[in-house]
Amino acid sequence: MEWCKIRVVHDGYEGYIETESCDFSPPTATHWVKTRATLIFEEPDIKTKVLQRVLFGSELSVTEAAVREEQANNAFLKLQGEGYVWADHCSKIGAALNSTMIDLAQNIYLQAPYLWGGRSSDGCDCSGLVQMLAMATGVSLPRDSGDQERALTLSMEYEQRAAEDLVYWPGHVGVLKSPELLLHSTAHSLQCCIEPLSDVELRAGSPTSVKRISHIGSD
Repeated sequence: MEWCKIRVVHDGYEGYIETESCDFSPPTATHWVKTRATLIFEEPDIKTKVLQRVLFGSELSVTEAAVREEQANNAFLKLQGEGYVWADHCSKIGAALNSTMIDLAQNIYLQAPYLWGGRSSDGCDCSGLVQMLAMATGVSLPRDSGDQERALTLSMEYEQRAAEDLVYWPGHVGVLKSPELLLHSTAHSLQCCIEPLSDVELRAGSPTSVKRISHIGSD
């Protein structure tokens, strides 16, 4: 079996993939999936064959703005290569969703299994979860928690923490639902869950920092 070393364009993360799975001239992504998951159909018709299930954050290359089902006002996007995806399940690349990180996490990631290295609703780790939530709200973050912590420049005093702030420990991160509740993906329960911040501190100790994500790159 042959492997290729790859680097992810949006965050520079490196890894390996089987050579036979690589496309060395991929199409340019134009849209991304904004729902927990969606389906790619063979034709612009929900009764046709399902070609693939794609998850939140998946990037797609659209070749036509919209195709409508006959006798219905339902719009599909035609994808490069083959297949059609439901238009309302997608957003243009670079367009932030009008939603909070907590709302997105609760709608898409809550109770997703913990998966080291994962970023999807089928499995994610703590920093993958935070990276995807930030991306959906228009903020680019590094992949790993330590790099994220260093990239976010606005630190909050612990007593000033608020909903949507990120709380960091060595090797771990979560997003506050409220000053006393943390939403995170944890190996402790092997899932994305909400639990009292005090319970996490009993296991992991005092946080190393509390960061306000909306001020990335600011002094």
